Amino acid sequence: MEKKSFLATELLCFFLGFLGVHRFYTGYIGLGILQLLTLGCCGIWSFIDLIMISLGKYKDANGQDLEEYNSKIGYGVIIFVVVVAVLQIASAMIRGVNG
Repeated sequence: MEKKSFLATELLCFFLGFLGVHRFYTGYIGLGILQLLTLGCCGIWSFIDLIMISLGKYKDANGQDLEEYNSKIGYGVIIFVVVVAVLQIASAMIRGVNG
């Protein structure tokens, strides 16, 4: 059985996670369909998957770890997502105060 790529899974989840594309790629067809139909449970499920992939805790449908896990990329993605979230919250608060 061929291992699935960490980087490919991370990118698929980051850009298309709400459609469950990373689930299809890693062999979770049923869960991929469910994520597709629910849009990743409005993004929450996709966000959890992204964190799990980034931390190296995500396995493919065969129970194998993703190939070539890179903690620098994983932690970088987590930091990026947190920074963007904080900036979005700050922006919303500023707009609320001004307007």
